[in-house]
Amino acid sequence: MSARAADSPPESRQARAHAAALRLHSFLEARYWDGSTLGGPDQGVRWHIRIGRFLKSYFPVFQGRERFVFRQGQGYWALANWSLWRSGGDPRHRALALAVADECFASQLPEGAWEYPLRARAHLRATVEGDFAAVALLRAFRETGDSRYRDGALRWHRFVEERIGFEAHPGGGIAVNYFDRPRGLVPNNSAEMIWVLGEYAAALDDPSFLRRVPGLLDFLEAVQYPSGEFPYELPGPHDSRHQPHYLCYQYNAFQAMKLWWHHEATGDPRASRLAGRVTTFLEGGVRANGSARSGCGQDLPEVVYYADALAIALALGARHGTAGALPLSERLVDWVLSRQLGNGGFHFSRGDYRVLSDKRFYPRNLAMTLFHLLEWSRLAAAEGGR
Repeated sequence: MSARAADSPPESRQARAHAAALRLHSFLEARYWDGSTLGGPDQGVRWHIRIGRFLKSYFPVFQGRERFVFRQGQGYWALANWSLWRSGGDPRHRALALAVADECFASQLPEGAWEYPLRARAHLRATVEGDFAAVALLRAFRETGDSRYRDGALRWHRFVEERIGFEAHPGGGIAVNYFDRPRGLVPNNSAEMIWVLGEYAAALDDPSFLRRVPGLLDFLEAVQYPSGEFPYELPGPHDSRHQPHYLCYQYNAFQAMKLWWHHEATGDPRASRLAGRVTTFLEGGVRANGSARSGCGQDLPEVVYYADALAIALALGARHGTAGALPLSERLVDWVLSRQLGNGGFHFSRGDYRVLSDKRFYPRNLAMTLFHLLEWSRLAAAEGGR
């Protein structure tokens, strides 16, 4: 080692997170980007998420050729590339983000929604899928003023109002439905819808898109536990299932970040209060080794995107005064960085059923990790680097 290298100050955590994001971006672009879509294997639903993905992880002969394109993955890929464009000014990243918007516009069904990529749910139109396609379109419209992107986003908004719909909650407020065929009431979707409606209001310079937000906040206020946690699913008029807890920390991390983003965009104090309470709950989700607990009373499995989502939620909470959140966020980021492979990717999980691991690469979840690393780096830089 040279004297200069030995005397060099250690690279900041912020710089290491950004460098890791660049390596992950290169990995995703080389392996899963085809010029218009980010597609590949997915952890799936039902039996596949419980059993099938492990068979494919341990026995590659079962993998076959899998290329699933989720609008959620497309949306996170677009958000990450916009982040890189803003921070570095490389026109290639702008072009990648616009390519996503072009594909979302081209693949939109006449009704305004998008097909679900997995066969088990191909008959359904998922709120989360349309939301992320709409965000990709709205960000592109803000950048270019191209009316195609605006019109595609408006078609999805009409589909939400006319086909997805909202359900009244007995304790107050409204919840957006999970699919176009209603089931129970899922707070995570309603927190996301608050953020998405804010994206509409900002991109189209029209505050009338926020008209559903007070009712959605009423619902979240009514169902938030004293601990700050939001339940996963509550009974509704179409489904009696009640799941108080399910992957508690990752779902609540996404709800916290969406509420913080809405508060930062609009100054809404109710969103801030809800986000502050859930962020306090999230502090209990960080393990000593830096991974995220998978649920209430359950440490394993260790899943990379759970940890980076939790890191963002806690970093945002720290920015808004949640005591003790920052060092926990840093611990999570250190753990995520330690899991990156030499090729830039991340294996999905370890410790499933205590002894199994899922060593596959899922571009939808890796796109989340990419955006979260970039966002964490941005937040750290805004605070002077750390």
